[in-house]
Amino acid sequence: MHMLLFLTSLATGFLPGVVAADPTAALNLARSGDFDTIFEARCAQDVRQPPAVCRAAVARAGDAAAVVVTFPNGFARTLTLADGKFLRGNPTMSGVGTDTEWRLMDGTYHIRVDDQRFELPARLVFQE
Repeated sequence: MHMLLFLTSLATGFLPGVVAADPTAALNLARSGDFDTIFEARCAQDVRQPPAVCRAAVARAGDAAAVVVTFPNGFARTLTLADGKFLRGNPTMSGVGTDTEWRLMDGTYHIRVDDQRFELPARLVFQE
């Protein structure tokens, strides 16, 4: 196991173009307000609501991103992605953030966390 970790650290440290995803670092950057990109995204806070325009702020660390989406009423949820995949939403009063579905379709992440829905352009999340 130690050899595998050593080889992985060598590969990510010395091979050009290899960037390790660090979701924890991305979350820490987002918590501190250190965002790389801020844009408007579509989101809905409840299944009965049509999508609205929300503020999305992205903090990146390697191939990981923490996206803080703020709904029009000021409620915010943090979405974590790494290596092009959605990982989870943070726990809130609306739910624990583990009841999720997601897909990447036509360059847009379509994410559902609990009853909330988000549409995020991949090029803005990961700066493709």
